[in-house]
Amino acid sequence: MDKYITVEQLFEAKKKYVPTAADHAVWEYRGIHLPSNVYESAMQELHGWAARTADIFIVTYPKAGTTWASEIVSCLINDGNMDVVNSRHITSRVPFLELIVHGTPEFVPPNYKILEDVASPRIVKSHLPGQLLPPDVWKKKAKVVYVLRNPKDLAVSLFYFGKAWQEMGFSNFLERFKSGEVDYGPWWEHYLYFWTRRHEDNVCIMKYEDMQRDLKGVVTTIGKFLGKELSNQTIDAIVEHCSFNSMKSNPMANMDTVRPNQPHQFMRKGIVGDWKTHFTVSQNESMNAFIQEKMAGTGLIFDYD
Repeated sequence: MDKYITVEQLFEAKKKYVPTAADHAVWEYRGIHLPSNVYESAMQELHGWAARTADIFIVTYPKAGTTWASEIVSCLINDGNMDVVNSRHITSRVPFLELIVHGTPEFVPPNYKILEDVASPRIVKSHLPGQLLPPDVWKKKAKVVYVLRNPKDLAVSLFYFGKAWQEMGFSNFLERFKSGEVDYGPWWEHYLYFWTRRHEDNVCIMKYEDMQRDLKGVVTTIGKFLGKELSNQTIDAIVEHCSFNSMKSNPMANMDTVRPNQPHQFMRKGIVGDWKTHFTVSQNESMNAFIQEKMAGTGLIFDYD
């Protein structure tokens, strides 16, 4: 039996919740800034959460391509059967491990509890840094698909995602971004944890820019990583389904479906190089130097155009 909650159930639970000031609180867990809808109790319980070898985790820093990679993996695991894929919203097909929508624990169990009763293979997404993922993920060698996005576009996308960031202005936000005092901690530490594990058999590192440049190649690579041998025709159908425009217009793939009355679109532009319309010359020079410093000796480089 499918244990995932439906979008309708989630809406009903949210209707019963009265927001409080705590919803906007800032807190840290083991030195990492986490959003207020990741509860301390959840993080403590996740430390002992039972992963499975058959699990597939899509892990990214926020706004680095999580939903895109999630839809690709969902299509692959379902062998390109779009009727199955489109029968449930992506929040049900690929639940968010650590997040609890404000107020819902009283009415809807958190995702990590619901997942305990779901048959394998389970597809799970998370923004948690590698060291905060349930230790069982690494012990059981669950598959991990990790997406990197160039830090300049990442900063712009993250800026538009948060109302509080927009209120402080891009220049001030950029300094906050460079300090690492944002949700889920410093982007460079998040990236490098997974980058250093890129040669492990259960880790697949993808770049957002490659997804833009050669989506078919990325879908094929992830498919091989997951042990899926699909026909060229099926791969082409998945590529078409997972194009930015298709996903943005698909209510079962677009997160805006479950985020009514938000001041911004979840899927905004989805392009490479949007940073050029936001960074001043001095900001660009400063950011380039910052990235070079953080990536020195790692072998990790980024595409910006």
